Amino acid sequence: MTTVIRRWVLRNGLELEALDESRDYYGGYWNVRVVVRGEVEVEHLYLEGLLEDPLAEEALKELGEKVQYRRELTKMGVPEGEVEQVKGDLLAYFEENALPYIEHEKFPERLVRRRFEETLKEIRIRRMREEPDERDL
Repeated sequence: MTTVIRRWVLRNGLELEALDESRDYYGGYWNVRVVVRGEVEVEHLYLEGLLEDPLAEEALKELGEKVQYRRELTKMGVPEGEVEQVKGDLLAYFEENALPYIEHEKFPERLVRRRFEETLKEIRIRRMREEPDERDL
């Protein structure tokens, strides 16, 4: 069962939630997993200079209206009595090290641009695979 254990509303407008996906995997030892996720709307303003690409329209369709931020925080082999403490430690580490970066005002734009560029690359690779190889002719 997945439960929301923490939520953040950041200064840049991004809303994140931490989900507990921990499970007992063997004899009272746990795989502690906290998934932090959030969504950013795809704004054309974020894609300035990239929309001139001939594949931009196709990439926008594949990307959709929102892109996901997702990060998994894990620790294996945690004794049952330490699970809550480890979850707290993982979240504290995330808040100290990743949250300041994610909270930056440019993070939503950077995330959308990166996912758009990844999508363009995937489309190009797919098209190259679809083209017949000269050796096959």
